[in-house]
Amino acid sequence: MKKITIFLILILAGCTKNDCSYNEKIRKIETEKILEILIKQKNIENSKDIYAVCNSLKKIKIITESVYTKPTKKVAVVKLPPRLPKILQNTDIYIEMLLSANLKGKKIFKNKDSIHFIEQNNCFLKYILPEKISKKLKIIPVSKIDKADDYIILSIPIFSEDNKKAYMEIDCYSKELPYGKSVYLEKKDNIWKIVYTQNIWVKCAG
Repeated sequence: MKKITIFLILILAGCTKNDCSYNEKIRKIETEKILEILIKQKNIENSKDIYAVCNSLKKIKIITESVYTKPTKKVAVVKLPPRLPKILQNTDIYIEMLLSANLKGKKIFKNKDSIHFIEQNNCFLKYILPEKISKKLKIIPVSKIDKADDYIILSIPIFSEDNKKAYMEIDCYSKELPYGKSVYLEKKDNIWKIVYTQNIWVKCAG
């Protein structure tokens, strides 16, 4: 674990805010392809009678402070995501959680992806569902979220260095059983495939 922490410190020491316009273009194209797969595999239902999908994707911020180090601030009680989240406000994930994610004992991401994760904090900040995608879904704009009962919020994917692996989150805010899940994807033979999913929060009844 110390090796990972040292590795992160070295990255942060040499990391500057980058011009990611080239990568952003690629990642927007790949995001559209990912959304197509999520719809095709019914991770996002395309029926007009089910939950509405927010037309704006949330941004996930990469936290680089080690989850294993002593906290520098007073420990706060962890709360579930609010019933009516501020869609344009960042949500967080520790970089070590991405780097340690594994499938059957094999890590999904590589250590060299670290610097690209960090750079994405300043890149690809907004994404509105393109018409090609939105016409297949029941859509709800951000401005109407506070009056909605059942809706889904997707996150902007976090990509690996080669843009062939990605992480994103799907939050379902329903009256019955709200939940959030993480989705890991990999591009094989030019097609995105979901390789692993995991629940990250569930609001219990009562």
